[in-house]
Amino acid sequence: MEVNKIWSKINEVKEKHYDLDDKIKEMDIMSRYQGEDELVSSTELLGEIKLDSKREVLRIYTGIPSLDNMIGGFREGQVVVVSGPTGMGKTSLCQTLTENFSSKGTKCLWFSFEVGPEEFLSKFCEMPLFYIPRQLKQNRLDWLEQRIVESIAKYDCKAIFVDHLHFLLEMQKMAEAKSISLLIGMMMRELKRMAIKYEVCIFLVSHLRKTIFDKMPDIDDLRDSSFVGQESDIVMFIKRVKDGDTMTNQATLKVAKNRRNGNLGLLKLIYKDNKFNEVSNLYENDNSQPSDHPYFN
Repeated sequence: MEVNKIWSKINEVKEKHYDLDDKIKEMDIMSRYQGEDELVSSTELLGEIKLDSKREVLRIYTGIPSLDNMIGGFREGQVVVVSGPTGMGKTSLCQTLTENFSSKGTKCLWFSFEVGPEEFLSKFCEMPLFYIPRQLKQNRLDWLEQRIVESIAKYDCKAIFVDHLHFLLEMQKMAEAKSISLLIGMMMRELKRMAIKYEVCIFLVSHLRKTIFDKMPDIDDLRDSSFVGQESDIVMFIKRVKDGDTMTNQATLKVAKNRRNGNLGLLKLIYKDNKFNEVSNLYENDNSQPSDHPYFN
């Protein structure tokens, strides 16, 4: 019995000795570590940030003056959520941005999951130059990322449009997921990772949790998960004005979240020739006056 106690003590000492050796080796390795995620001083990191900030940051302007003034242009690394009631112009707003971006030389990539290519392309009065998969073969994030990389390598695309969020949720994963909200949250973080990694701006169409006609939607009205609003950089809502059962060409655009500079607000838009224009900007291109415009009557 005494012998067993002695051997037990010896083994205990050996284990501590081996643990100490392992710790020394690990400390030695870590002291020489120089990976991208290595620890640096606050002053060193600040110097690197200032040096990196001198490079030209991509800004994508919409051609809608008040919106550009409000947000200062969209930027690389951003995820922009576009939402609104059903049939109120979410896709049309994104198509307007595509036309305006393309006219300024910004290359766009589109994933139109909601409608087929023929219907989607027919909505453009004048076809802008942008890029689209010949076939939407999969609705997985890894496939989406591969096509984004392809668009950058082949065409230097900077604006990515995804219509819409829920088509990226694989049905099997939705069935297995304990929480759809958390699943959407993880997906939003993956999209943000892609936007930062590939230095693009991702525009993501998202539906509301219910049809809203009596008020302007807000972030709390986004469908299924609060992570949609939390993980995005900018959230915009588009809502057309109805006259009884008739949809008018009047619309309101609401910037409900703006992480970069905090500027929020409402803009009046007109839907004309399958495209949204700011009211004041529209007058610069025709002879009508504000008092004559139906928006003010």
